[in-house]
Amino acid sequence: MSNTLSDITVKLNVETPSVPVNMGNLALFVKGDKQNVEGFNSYEDLQKVYGSNDLVKQVANGYFSQDDHGNKLFVITYTDVATAATAYYGEGWEFATVIPGVKVVTPSGSTGDGESKEKETVTVDTTNDLADTVALSNFIDGKKERFAIVGVPATAENVEKIADTKKAFGNSPRTIFFVSGTNQAEAEYGIGGLVGAVGNETVGSVTWKFRKIGGVKPVDLTVTQIQKLHENNVFTYVTKAGLDQTSEGKTLSGEFIDALHGDDWVKASLETELQRLLSNSSKITFDAAGIAQIDATVTAVLTTATNNGIISVNPETNAGEFTVTTASRAQSSEEDIAQRNYTGLKFSYTRSGAIHTVKVNGQINI
Repeated sequence: MSNTLSDITVKLNVETPSVPVNMGNLALFVKGDKQNVEGFNSYEDLQKVYGSNDLVKQVANGYFSQDDHGNKLFVITYTDVATAATAYYGEGWEFATVIPGVKVVTPSGSTGDGESKEKETVTVDTTNDLADTVALSNFIDGKKERFAIVGVPATAENVEKIADTKKAFGNSPRTIFFVSGTNQAEAEYGIGGLVGAVGNETVGSVTWKFRKIGGVKPVDLTVTQIQKLHENNVFTYVTKAGLDQTSEGKTLSGEFIDALHGDDWVKASLETELQRLLSNSSKITFDAAGIAQIDATVTAVLTTATNNGIISVNPETNAGEFTVTTASRAQSSEEDIAQRNYTGLKFSYTRSGAIHTVKVNGQINI
């Protein structure tokens, strides 16, 4: 991916109408006196360092309380969000959120080398919290991959002003608003739980609607209020048919999270597998044989994406609805050949989508 050492560039152009790891890992951005990153594999480990930061603990508790959570949660302290996000982009997080209202201060005497000394937390002016959250959202939108996630308490006041709150983010294709809990602490637990419950599932195999989140309670909102959230591409946690579940699964632009997550998986997988091909081969020749190896690698990734539910299946052929085309050496420019730079592979695919609502027409004969 971007900001990592790689010989592979994969560009996805999404046409609308119509081995990667860490695809469920979460990063918490916390204002600090200096820039730093720490990774935690359990809630207990995080609590030793951030025991005084209630909101960080809430997100972490929600995340690690889910059975299928990712393998790591990152805490990134920042003085400038975009600068920190750039610096630690290669750490392996897919989802990110800004923790509001607090600042982490490095203890006196700390070497700053990542050792696990408990950080001091102080309350700060929240004036810039929204600006920092928007900055993270804009950064991720600019990358055209990964997700920013925002926790909003499920109060009547927040529902009433949800359209105004959303305006600061525009129709961000990569920002998720999840409304849960009655206060900010519970809302932070909710976003940790959401990512922990769904983010690390096999990408393509699940939609983000209908998902159960351990420890999150259904909201006390009316149907009209929930509909208002949905009209703004914001979703929440409800009970349907006696089952607690997420009410939708969209980003602020109306894109479905699972579809974008699938695109991220394809991009990350292609980068990983093509880099592995180059690194493990004595030489990939710039001829039909070498180009065929690249073609086969891309086809294998797209086939796996089909099997996982990311790419649609053609009902007549039972094969994935994707195409891979390659240019021969003769069709490549002399400059590319001289620079050993192959640019002749192109691919496209059709997303599989999912069924979120069902309308049944019946007839009663008397």
